[in-house]
Amino acid sequence: MAALGGSSQQLVRATMIAAGGYWRPLAATARLLEELGELAEQLDGPREELGAELADLWIITTALADQFLGGVPEPGAVADGPPTIAALLAAAGPIARVVNHYDGPKVPRTGVAMPSLHVAVAGFQAALGAVAAAGEVDLGAAVAAKIEQIHARGDIERFGREGFDPSAAPVLGRIAGAQLPPRLWGAPDPIDGSSPAERAAALAPTLTVFAKAARAERLEGFVIEGPEAPSTAGRSAWLGALVRALDPAGDAEGFELAGVPLSAALRGAVDRRPLALVVVR
Repeated sequence: MAALGGSSQQLVRATMIAAGGYWRPLAATARLLEELGELAEQLDGPREELGAELADLWIITTALADQFLGGVPEPGAVADGPPTIAALLAAAGPIARVVNHYDGPKVPRTGVAMPSLHVAVAGFQAALGAVAAAGEVDLGAAVAAKIEQIHARGDIERFGREGFDPSAAPVLGRIAGAQLPPRLWGAPDPIDGSSPAERAAALAPTLTVFAKAARAERLEGFVIEGPEAPSTAGRSAWLGALVRALDPAGDAEGFELAGVPLSAALRGAVDRRPLALVVVR
């Protein structure tokens, strides 16, 4: 995946990749709530750690945006709104709403527009910039210091993710020669000998998040690498069986996950393993 945003966002991404990938989005949202509580304590009392708490909030929201391939401005570049915890809480609400839809059970109400995550994060970071400016905090310096501290004292292990991160899938590093769009997520690596049903069960959680988020976040595809299949017929049979395991009523030209219409097509191979690209129709 091409680098997104400026140097601070790239530093966040490098830190998260070094930790093993991004948090599950719902877990990141829980961390956001935790850090908002800690910031509230700073705003209501001595402010010795104000910069560090603001930096934590910027890092968490940048990690969420970056995981869904959204760019953010440099920390503190945008400031808007009253510098209050109430304004930050109001701006955090849309982030939680979107994440609970993408990675949780929330179903959008009919006729009520769901914001995109990248727009929700932009609103939150603008409110964060206002709090930093009012507190005379150099947010860029605070973010750099916090990331340096994470590496220096070994906190990087606390940032590690349990489970699979589709934005940092190993397959994305193996497709340089394939004719694929740039804004991609990837599936977990195949396990030799696994059946199409087992493979479908392994990738369904992240593919479902992709299906819900792709249009709003401008994700262009989800790459799936299959088992070794030297013939074109074998690759096609694998893809057909995989799609039927995901949606028994569908086929590669049209199937559904979470009510979202998808399609899948073979897009070459890596070391005799077929590559399939799933897109939202």
